[in-house]
Parts: sequence; C-alpha cells; structure tokens
Amino acid sequence: MTWNQVSNLKFWDEPIAAQYKVESIPATFILDASGNVVAKDLRGDALRAKIIELLAK
Repeated sequence: MTWNQVSNLKFWDEPIAAQYKVESIPATFILDASGNVVAKDLRGDALRAKIIELLAK
C-alpha cells in the first residue's frame, strides 16, 4: 500500500500540521475524499482494520 507524504520543512509551523492538529510524530490520519479526518493515531491492527473497513465501502 502506498500513500503520499508531504512536507515543506517548516516543522511545527507547517500550515497542514496546524490544519490537522498534528502534535506528535509519527502521526497517522485517514482522510476521506473530501479531506475530512475519519480516523487518527491508529497503529498496527487497528489501522489495518480501519483501512479494510473504509476500502469495503
């Protein structure tokens, strides 16, 4: 599975980090097609299950 990773190297002054309230690294966010956060900070089995759930829709 691949996904986009972006940074403009502004660290905590990054506008996207502020928009999605990233407060630690690593942070995970799953966005819907409209850019809304549908899940965050999932790891391992919980992350895998959520992705499978969302892909089934």
